[in-house]
Amino acid sequence: MERHEVAIGEKPTVSMDIVDGKVRLVWKTSLLTRTLDYEISRCVGCSLCLPCPWDAITMGPVKETASGLIEGAPLVNVDPDACTFCGLCDSACIFRAFDTKYEGEGAINEFNRIDGIHKIDEEKCAPCRLCAKVCPTDSLEVEVKVDRKEDLVTYQAEEYASGTISIDEEKCSLCGLCELLCPEGIKIFWSDSAEPPDFRPAVAIKVVEEKCDYCGLCAKICPDEAIEVSCTESGPREIREPEISGKLTHNNDTCVKCGLCAEVCPYDALEVTKPFSGEVRIIKLEKCDPTGCNNCFNTCPTKAIYPTGTAEKIAILDEICVYCGACEHSCPYDVLEVHREGYVVEELDRARQWESARKLFFDAVVGKAPPSSGLYEREIVVKAVEKPRVHVNEEQTWKTTDDGRDKAMASVKRMRDLLRENSRAHLQLERGQTDKVIETFKGKKEPQGE
Repeated sequence: MERHEVAIGEKPTVSMDIVDGKVRLVWKTSLLTRTLDYEISRCVGCSLCLPCPWDAITMGPVKETASGLIEGAPLVNVDPDACTFCGLCDSACIFRAFDTKYEGEGAINEFNRIDGIHKIDEEKCAPCRLCAKVCPTDSLEVEVKVDRKEDLVTYQAEEYASGTISIDEEKCSLCGLCELLCPEGIKIFWSDSAEPPDFRPAVAIKVVEEKCDYCGLCAKICPDEAIEVSCTESGPREIREPEISGKLTHNNDTCVKCGLCAEVCPYDALEVTKPFSGEVRIIKLEKCDPTGCNNCFNTCPTKAIYPTGTAEKIAILDEICVYCGACEHSCPYDVLEVHREGYVVEELDRARQWESARKLFFDAVVGKAPPSSGLYEREIVVKAVEKPRVHVNEEQTWKTTDDGRDKAMASVKRMRDLLRENSRAHLQLERGQTDKVIETFKGKKEPQGE
């Protein structure tokens, strides 16, 4: 549609609907369509979007959902009448629960956003399966290929061996490489999920000694040096070195940059910068009941908070906490306070001047007050100015001894009547042809009695 075909003063239409499990708000005109998708399943009920400058976002039933009383309810509410589709909520939500899109001529869908940094050093990565096993958002997928032990050990005669093998479970990270190498001789008992504070992806590891021939290959590939093998006797055999290959894939769209993968990586192959810095304060420990209430444990997206079973009741792992605020809003007894101090912003390759205005919103997300002067970051100083005195000669009046004032007022009235009655003279005056107006005025006879 061409611009000249658009009606001036066109009023946009605003609608709200549920599409594929998302709350979809649509703002539409003939030139531009704005869409805001809110994906309920990704929302954790934190407070990152609450500083909305239009007060279009309010909290939903976070406490009730965390306790299991409600399922599938939106944890925040978006008012379609107040929302301006500015995308600020999208730019602050590290869980990607909001998605703002603009469609139309010259529409821009890229903007600065708060986001951490996730880096993979492929030269250091084995890869093993440990990071993928512990990732709380399933944002890591690893493909690991390890040569099988049966293909690496070749006997020239009778197959027999004796010796010892031991695994130090304190050192073992349960990465799973040894099981991939020798599934007959090593068994790992995997758990459904890794839990804090250790985040061990399995409950135990066992050697099936009747299947072990003490070749020592498992000890060679163990990144934790947790396996010791001693072969005292064996038949003549050839043992080739194992090779490990594969690839670690990172999904930036679901990753919240908590840093847990970097904490457990035995190779130091991962480097993570969290999106926020801050702290979680326990302010009302006496009200906390971790045996009867699990709200904060159920809500925390990174499993950074857990029950201790001691007098401290609960503990927070600062190294993986992203300070989103979900635990604070889920707690029915106001035990926790989340304080954000700083943020990391993903800058655009091309800078746009208006993007700097988002900094005011980002500052509000971490609790910084906006500039005192509002939108304009400048100091305004108002000084009182003394009005000059005007000396008036009280003896001057409009009254004259020769009736000059009366004559002047009469002339003004005649001019006003002339301009009202004579449209030609009025037009001449507007065009600046004052000489012609004066001639017409002089030719107009004074009314009787003036």
